[in-house]
Amino acid sequence: MFWGNTVRRRTGTILAAVVLIVGISFFLIRAADDRTTDEMMSRSARLAIPSTWKQLDNIVRREQFLCISTNPCPSLARRWATGTELTPADLQAIAAPASLSLKLEGTCQRRPNSGGNIPVCTGTAADGDYDYRLAVASPGPGKPVEVILEVKPASG
Repeated sequence: MFWGNTVRRRTGTILAAVVLIVGISFFLIRAADDRTTDEMMSRSARLAIPSTWKQLDNIVRREQFLCISTNPCPSLARRWATGTELTPADLQAIAAPASLSLKLEGTCQRRPNSGGNIPVCTGTAADGDYDYRLAVASPGPGKPVEVILEVKPASG
């Protein structure tokens, strides 16, 4: 009888210690993951997005201990309706406050014979930790352009 109580007590103590260690580990990993996501969000907030643009999408995939999907984590995808035409210089001005110099492709002007929603220019940059992509898309002739921002961990 005495032996049985000691075994139960030890088993309970070991089980409680394991649960405590797993719980503390979970919260420490979660705190580190949240810090990484917050850092990415802070860096992307330095971009000079005009307040007159209407945000259409905001998808944030936070850092996770295991990223099992093909989508990188953390990552950010946002889309705005601008209500105006943009130029490559406008994209550079958006990136400048974040100390990013965009490598630009395209003229930001829709070709007259193009159909459907098409990208009209794209700017890419990296800051060592994250890759940034600012793309301007034209949903259709005469429609206001949209700007898409994507931020993900650096691939290099």
